[in-house]
Amino acid sequence: MSYSKQKNKIRLNLVIALIVISLFSISAGAKNLTDLADRKLSLPDKIERIVAIGPGALRMVVYLEAENMVVGVEEFEKRNQQRPYIIAHPELTKLPVIGPQFGGDAELIAAQNPDLIISSYLSQAEMNNLQAKTSIPVISINDGTPGSMTEAELKTALNFLAEILDKNERAEELINIFDQHKNEMKSRTSNLDLGMNVYIGGIGNKGAQGITSTEANYPPFEYLGLNNIIEDDKKSNFTISKERLLLENPELIFIDQGGIELVEQDLKREEFKYLKAYQENEIYQLLPYNHYTTNFATMLANSYFIAETLYPEAFKMLEAKEKADQIYKQFVGQPVYSEMAEIFGGFKKMKLN
Repeated sequence: MSYSKQKNKIRLNLVIALIVISLFSISAGAKNLTDLADRKLSLPDKIERIVAIGPGALRMVVYLEAENMVVGVEEFEKRNQQRPYIIAHPELTKLPVIGPQFGGDAELIAAQNPDLIISSYLSQAEMNNLQAKTSIPVISINDGTPGSMTEAELKTALNFLAEILDKNERAEELINIFDQHKNEMKSRTSNLDLGMNVYIGGIGNKGAQGITSTEANYPPFEYLGLNNIIEDDKKSNFTISKERLLLENPELIFIDQGGIELVEQDLKREEFKYLKAYQENEIYQLLPYNHYTTNFATMLANSYFIAETLYPEAFKMLEAKEKADQIYKQFVGQPVYSEMAEIFGGFKKMKLN
């Protein structure tokens, strides 16, 4: 064999060896899992750069204190800076845009070279298409079923994502904090019977909604043992007819400030002025609960204001605004109640004409 042929053979063997080693390293370093949309995936063993797309995805990342791993955000996060996790972390708005809300843009995402794309409320087809276009793993933190994220879904998403981002201690800490607040409210009201029917209106659903947009099984009402006039096991956020609201005639109404302008327009209608809550001036405002899906810190903060309003003796040592700041600091790292109140109005009784 000639020297040149022998040299070429050695080179070929070296190339083959390097390819084999590389493939083995990739295989050995990969982590196989099934995401919460039941998709089987292989993730890199080391994840340092991430993007989060879809309702609630970036919020979960911030809850887990992994915001320093984020390398790009949806345009919506820059344009609409009204959610607690963005207010607490304005540095996120300085990151490159990775496309519009509800899914981003494959080319813009790929340009930031993330190790992982974390998605929420995307269909399997959308996730598979994005993964094919970017060659980057796309995981889902829920099954994609439309509706508000529930407490159970929150805890499942936190634990699932924590395992991937090496944030298990933080997930356990946050879930314990959540349960402590919930149990505190339940323990203070378990032996109390308010004896009145209540209602929550103005809940956001793909944008601002009016007084007839409500939530069945509304968590703050459940934690405080309240009689919600609207209960439906099969639905979370939905719209009822104005006739049903008038027929149920709640004695006390809470309004989500995400839809406050539409609610104010509704309450100018003559028929709604016959509501008992309107007649007795028992309509109160809460911070937006469903803004790019469920704001869990805000939901807990709202719970304390509802408790303070309805059970003043049981909660007389607690100031709802102070509890809100405590909760925001626990969930997003900063006490941002005053900023939220400046944007939306904060906890207060509604002024009626």
